[in-house]
Formats: sequence, C-alpha cells, structure tokens
Amino acid sequence: MKYKSLTFLSLLIILSITFSCAVETEKHEVSTPILDLKAVGPLFEGSNTATATWEFSLEELFPDIEGDIIVKKAKITGINVKPRTGMDFPKVGKMVMEMKSKYTSMTRIGLLESNIQPDKSYNLQIAGKQKELETAFTDERITFVGDFDMLDEDFYEDVVFDLQVTFEVETEK
Repeated sequence: MKYKSLTFLSLLIILSITFSCAVETEKHEVSTPILDLKAVGPLFEGSNTATATWEFSLEELFPDIEGDIIVKKAKITGINVKPRTGMDFPKVGKMVMEMKSKYTSMTRIGLLESNIQPDKSYNLQIAGKQKELETAFTDERITFVGDFDMLDEDFYEDVVFDLQVTFEVETEK
C-alpha cells in the first residue's frame, strides 16, 4: 500500500511539472497576398520553372502580439494557382510546388496532377510532410518555385500564374 501511494505521488509531481512548463500557443490563419508566379520566356516543351517571392515582417502578420513573436508551429493548409487573366497561355500539364527560405532547404509543398486550363483556378494537393516552415517564417522571406510541364513546343512570352498560399501558424501567447 505504501508503494502505491508513493507511485501515485511521483506521478502527480511529474504531471504537475510537465503542465507547468507547457507554453500556451495561439493559432492564426495567414495568407500570402496574390503573388506573381512567373516563368520568363522563351519557354520550351518539357519542364519549366516559375518563381515568386513573398517578403513580410512578423510584426505586420501578427500585429496583436506584443514583444517577441515566436513561431512554434506552422503548416500549409492551401495552395491556389490560376493562370493570369488576359495573357496568352500555352498548353500546360502538371505542376509541382516547392518553397525555400534563407535558412531552409528546398521543400516540396504541393502537387497538381491535371492539365492547367487558362480560365480555371486550381487548389494543389498539400504535401503530407512539411519541414522547416517555422524557420521559413522567422526568415521573413519565402520563395515559391512552381515546376510545370509545358505541352507546347515553343512559347516566347512570359507565363504568369496568380499564386496564393495559406498557412496555419501557432505562436506563443
């Protein structure tokens, strides 16, 4: 009987220490502005690359947080691409979306497996594993890279997509 109460007391102490050290967080939904995901022509049949860079400050994204802004967790919840309205557009196949920041490696974040039509908007499939997003947010500059398959032989103009990425970000309270 003495050992049971000692075990219970030990467990109670461990749990109280664990919960007293836990940091409270707050979730935020953050979306990029509509970015120009641009591939500079001439472009040729096969794989081509379009890029867009988003620069921001944590203070602008989280104006209600006073003091240091600490990003504890981040994940992508949506990636939307749409061919730019009013521009000529070649026949384009699937697209793989990646991202990179100053202190992160290139990471795949999404995939679109259908051909892209000029008058439609597309939501990409979000990658299951998302690495280093917290670091990317603290870098305050993220570059998005869209690798797409062009189905036409030659296209001499730029190809521009509207890109918007939505994140769920947890910050310390």
